[in-house]
Amino acid sequence: MAPAAKPMSQPHTLTSGPDDRLLAALATTAARVARGGGRILSEAFGTDLSVDYKDDAKRDPVTVVDKECQEYIARAIAEEYPDHGIVGEEDEEAEKSVEAQDFTWVVDPLDGTRNFISGLPIYACSIGVMYGGEPVAGAIYVPWPGEADGIVAHARKGGGAYLEDERLSVFEGNEPDGSRLITLPASFARTYRFEKPARQKTGDFRITGSIAFELAMTAIGSFQYSLTAVPRLWDVVAGTLLVKEAGGVVMAARPRSSRGLFGSSRIHWDELRSFFAWESGKTTVEQLRKWSQPLVLGNPRIANFVTENLRRRVPLRRRLPF
Repeated sequence: MAPAAKPMSQPHTLTSGPDDRLLAALATTAARVARGGGRILSEAFGTDLSVDYKDDAKRDPVTVVDKECQEYIARAIAEEYPDHGIVGEEDEEAEKSVEAQDFTWVVDPLDGTRNFISGLPIYACSIGVMYGGEPVAGAIYVPWPGEADGIVAHARKGGGAYLEDERLSVFEGNEPDGSRLITLPASFARTYRFEKPARQKTGDFRITGSIAFELAMTAIGSFQYSLTAVPRLWDVVAGTLLVKEAGGVVMAARPRSSRGLFGSSRIHWDELRSFFAWESGKTTVEQLRKWSQPLVLGNPRIANFVTENLRRRVPLRRRLPF
């Protein structure tokens, strides 16, 4: 389990941030822990696992391996960085109203649980580190053909992104290539639509069931861009840093009040540099756990093209004047 959080303290000013030596150490630990978590997952993959659900609709499964992996991750981080905070997907019973630590590790021990329990090897173990709400180090384990222990993509702020020892680069291009892969959320057709300039060149879309997996593949260049509609913090902290350090950009959406003629709301997009307007000593674990915001990730030219041509659908009942 994650170490006990500290009680609220008086706000204080953050320093300029960790130096490169500390960033390198954080990234090394993140990669090692992601690899260790991946080993736990790979050993359990394909075995008979009992499944519980976090919701009555049985859409959010959790297994003993999710919890075992998170407990391993929390212990491994606490051994090296006992003063850092840890926020994990499976910390449902954690006290949320307490202060979030300036250094916070945000982890998803198994992203893609439904794939995992169904025998589909598309899942990830994601380990991200934030300082003052900004991703500064991270690593993602994914299973890989021909690699019994899978592979780990890792990055640190200002240090580039790597797949094992190979430098990563996002897909290049000025506009999306209609024949190349992209990722969209399952809810895309109900929630969004593309304007005419993008309709014939959006890309060949996939829905993988694991946001962390998708972001790792975007950093690798397998996907030319990714749109994720309702991610949680543990899904994206490591992946956003990987994409940025691989030469990409992360755009975050906030809705505008104006609506178009056909009821589609325009969306204003800003480059995501930090997940929070951090208030040291005031930002809480609960705020971290509640974060969710649509993101578009890819190289800057493609990401800008996508966001300029993406609209939010408005239900018909909200368009009618009666």
